[in-house]
Amino acid sequence: MPDEFYFMAIGGLGVTLAGFAGLIAALQGPEGPVAAWRIRNIVYQGFGVTLVGFATVALYGLTQDVTLTVRLASIVMVVSLAARWSESRPGPAWPNDRRRRGYILSQLVAAIAMAVNIALASVGYLQILLLLLLFVPVGTFARSVRDVTQGTDADSEPDASALPQT
Repeated sequence: MPDEFYFMAIGGLGVTLAGFAGLIAALQGPEGPVAAWRIRNIVYQGFGVTLVGFATVALYGLTQDVTLTVRLASIVMVVSLAARWSESRPGPAWPNDRRRRGYILSQLVAAIAMAVNIALASVGYLQILLLLLLFVPVGTFARSVRDVTQGTDADSEPDASALPQT
């Protein structure tokens, strides 16, 4: 697989990001619905990136076909995104329905971007998608740390830019 180290490194970063959720939980103390949403999604998104990164290498080991591997990895990305669709349901983590609808729209855009690579089968495009997927939990983590260190009430409503894009 071309650039196998890239996919392994991205997978390792995903696990690291999932571990940061424990740090947020320790910093925030008592959780509200938004804090719980942030922690849960950092873990899910981190492990989702890990799954795709490691699966890409493993799938190539099985298929020995770059085009097929990229298509299968892109399918894994779409399935990973669909598995978290329930995060968009109305509830206490979504006090603002407009932001919830924005989240749903961002999920659809991400799914379309991932599905495009099923047809293209581009290794470079897959690498860019994985890199972009890392920015989502990193941003959520950074905003959580910012809220804790500034004393901001993170439970007032989710920051739209902190919402998962994967």
